[in-house]
Amino acid sequence: MRIIATLLLLAALYLLVTTKIVEAVYDPLSVPNNKFGIHIIHATPDESSPAASLANTNGDWGYVTFLIESKDRDHNKWQAFFNELRSKHLIPIVRLATKPLNDPSADGWERPYEGEEKAWADFLNSLNWPTKNRYVIVYNEPNHGKEWGNFVDAKMYAKVLDKVITELKSKNRDYFVLNGGFDASAPSKPPLYEDQVKFMRQMEEEVPGIFNKLDGWVSHSYPNPNFTGSPDDNGRGTIRTWYWELQILREMGVTKNLPVFITETGWQHAEGLQTYSSFPSAEKVAQYYKSAFEIAWSSQRIVAITPFLLDYQEGPFDHFSFKKFNGNGTQNTFYPQYHTIKNLPKVAGKPVQEHRAQLIKGEIYNTIVSGESYQINLTLKNIGQSIWNDSETVKLIPLKGGNDLGIKEVEVPPDTKIEPGQEYTFQLDLHAPGKGSFNLVLNLFFGSEQFESGSVEFTTEVKSPVILKIISLLKWKRVHKGEYLLSVKGPTGETVQKIILSEAGQSGDLEARYLLPGYTFEFSLEKENYKVKTIQKELISGENILDFGTLEPNILSAILNPIELWDLLPFSN
Repeated sequence: MRIIATLLLLAALYLLVTTKIVEAVYDPLSVPNNKFGIHIIHATPDESSPAASLANTNGDWGYVTFLIESKDRDHNKWQAFFNELRSKHLIPIVRLATKPLNDPSADGWERPYEGEEKAWADFLNSLNWPTKNRYVIVYNEPNHGKEWGNFVDAKMYAKVLDKVITELKSKNRDYFVLNGGFDASAPSKPPLYEDQVKFMRQMEEEVPGIFNKLDGWVSHSYPNPNFTGSPDDNGRGTIRTWYWELQILREMGVTKNLPVFITETGWQHAEGLQTYSSFPSAEKVAQYYKSAFEIAWSSQRIVAITPFLLDYQEGPFDHFSFKKFNGNGTQNTFYPQYHTIKNLPKVAGKPVQEHRAQLIKGEIYNTIVSGESYQINLTLKNIGQSIWNDSETVKLIPLKGGNDLGIKEVEVPPDTKIEPGQEYTFQLDLHAPGKGSFNLVLNLFFGSEQFESGSVEFTTEVKSPVILKIISLLKWKRVHKGEYLLSVKGPTGETVQKIILSEAGQSGDLEARYLLPGYTFEFSLEKENYKVKTIQKELISGENILDFGTLEPNILSAILNPIELWDLLPFSN
């Protein structure tokens, strides 16, 4: 027993050393990443299009931050918007929101209701996200009372955050869960405000290790005071708040190197519904942004920067808006900071996407006939996240058995794009060799990257051809010879051919190389002035007798044509 126990212990130690725990989320900085983005309010093309132009000019796959309210969990609406982001190469950062307080005189948001994390997980998991990582921010500035039912409560927020993380990860390990960004400049004045450090320490006390459960860190790195500070300022309450926050996390014992998402930042500019000379001009703000991106936000630790905000046409955020008040759609629609950021050099981001397909229709036949050629149609459905042929050519490539069967790779035409949910039919040319059994494996490739799912596998056997022998009699007749039509329906399509039966009502041997041994076909025999007769038969290699029995005269047709009626009578033989 001691030997067995020792062996079990050694086996356990081996597994502990060699087994790697792999998180489903991937480090967004491990692939080419375009950190540029923007915060938007409305889930419409009116905002996604200028957002894409801002984030992706000179680059690709930038970010957009937006909120979804609990009262607005409309699957069709948000799936349509996610599809829009996918086509425009924008990565969504979704901020969860409850709903405004029911009291018209109150300015704030409700606290989440008990069990709301389950509703969020069900809803978010019903959507096909544009990228593998699903970025989710759990509510907003919880050290502000108005964001939490007008009463700050660090302990409750920590428990809610923990529940949301657990629930989302239970649905799908691809959720990249982020904290609600804090207001680093808030004073310690409960119940309306709490100092960020005090708030974070209370969270850690309530749920030990809560910050190590995060996948990334959200920072609201605003240039305070009054959102007009210099881009050269350092520390808390500046555009480098994110760095100060990482130091606080390290002091609190957080061991993860959390990637940073600056989802809110930006300067108030003088221009808006009213002009404020105490704010810097939009021209000056444009210079600030240029400096910030080139220096303060140049760190490789930062994943995304989505300034607040693209378009706001009323107070109090009109002085943050990149879009001018009543922008008329011309080149002057946006303030200078929009054009400055748009023209900055960027990276062509390459976020990880799931490439998946499902065979909907078609097959490589189980049996084929030696020497015959076939055109095989395989219809596959895009059930992944990527748009086929969006940036890389999608090909169906034989991984095994292709050379034996003469099958070559087939690509989706360059001008054809297949979005998730759509289907595409690949046409393959197959030529049967002389003999043998073959295993064929095909898979889709996105450029050089093989699909995660969508592999199709078939086994086919080459057999000798089918030989048909037709037997049929004509009612009232002693001689059954004549010309007949034989129609065939089956896996290989439909055919019609003329055949000749002898006086005894039999054909000679008919080699039918287009038919497949092992498959069932429908055969219909037709002769002028007689009713069509149909039978079904599973075929074998070699001789197959098709006995149609006796064909019945079509009396009604013959009555309408007396000359044909004469041919049906027994003495007309």
